Amino acid sequence: MGSRFTLISVVFIILTVFTVSVATLFSHPLLVYTAVFMVTSNIALFIWAHTAVKTLEIKRELPRFGVATQPLTIDVTLRNQGQGTRFGLLGFDLHSRLTPGQDYSPVAFLEAKPGDSVAAAYQITPPKRGEYRIGPFYLYGGDPFGFYKCWNKFETYSDLIVLPCPVSYRIGRPLSLSRLAREEIETVPVAGQSMEFLGVREYMPGESPRRIHWRTSARLGKLISRQYEMNVAASISVLLLADDGMTVGSPVDSPLEYAVTLIASLGYATIGTPYRLHYLALLGDRHEHYDGGGPRFYQELAVRLAKLAGVGRTDWVSARRQVINHLPPQSSLVVFCAEITSTLREELNRLSAHYRQITVVTFDRTSFERAHPIELSPTAGRGYRLLTVGYQQDLRQVLARIFSQAQRRGAA
Repeated sequence: MGSRFTLISVVFIILTVFTVSVATLFSHPLLVYTAVFMVTSNIALFIWAHTAVKTLEIKRELPRFGVATQPLTIDVTLRNQGQGTRFGLLGFDLHSRLTPGQDYSPVAFLEAKPGDSVAAAYQITPPKRGEYRIGPFYLYGGDPFGFYKCWNKFETYSDLIVLPCPVSYRIGRPLSLSRLAREEIETVPVAGQSMEFLGVREYMPGESPRRIHWRTSARLGKLISRQYEMNVAASISVLLLADDGMTVGSPVDSPLEYAVTLIASLGYATIGTPYRLHYLALLGDRHEHYDGGGPRFYQELAVRLAKLAGVGRTDWVSARRQVINHLPPQSSLVVFCAEITSTLREELNRLSAHYRQITVVTFDRTSFERAHPIELSPTAGRGYRLLTVGYQQDLRQVLARIFSQAQRRGAA
């Protein structure tokens, strides 16, 4: 609980002190009565102002997830547990980390009757993905004349995960995969029927028993299913190399944030399509891995990308093993990195023997440091295709180029 003096209250206190001084000096009954009245009024108004923000409770409600650059509504409920009605309360909800440049949002409650709950709401737009905490909440009140202002600090906090906002991009099913050698693609069952036989694979729970290849099942001692073209999913692997070079520029417009947005967009674009996405982030001495397909996979991937934090130099002695273990060979590999170094170039040459296609997405450091856009410039490297992304570039165009490269067979 705190309080502050307004200009009116300062003037009123000065007049009160002056009246008391004059009444003490002259001892005139009228002056004494006036002094007593003014002292009593000051005390009464000060107590009134303090009681105006007592016996109140604040409750904040918000969705568990928000999306970067999208408006988010936060509901605040004030409950009056006192015996008297409260008027003209103004609250301030703090969220400076969530919205840089906007430290708080004002929330007004005009009237709160005893035992009643009053609802109010405000909107904010988080510019960047991440994990945030909203709070505390400050509630201001005062006496009816506005002489004294008091506030109460409510230690009410709410956690919010802001997901990256994917760019809108729709893709069709991959090119006819039956023309590829069977060992070159990863397969998972998806909806659809076809009479074009590709081979056999292990039986998946929920499949029709008519797909079981009984002869092979008896020979191997486990259920084996026939594999058809429409049940083939193209595999795309994503490798994020998060080092210090990925953090140049502003917190919103940085290579790391652009890479996170593109990875989220890759996952979002594969919903409802026969694609399977594998994700691996190398964060110095840490790594994150996740793979799958469909809406649930995208939701979990978006949460992981929202919580992504920390950068570090990639140690390729251990990183090479992580890449081979987590990103399946013969899939299309997309690498996000700050720039192509001589070490990375050697590693890409080694990886090109394991993957169908490698697309490397780098970021122009100068454009981010100077906040200056550049033109998209695809170039060919030895065993990989290179895309350079600059400040405020059209990420939808970048995503289209990534997908077009991911569907090609062989290195550029």
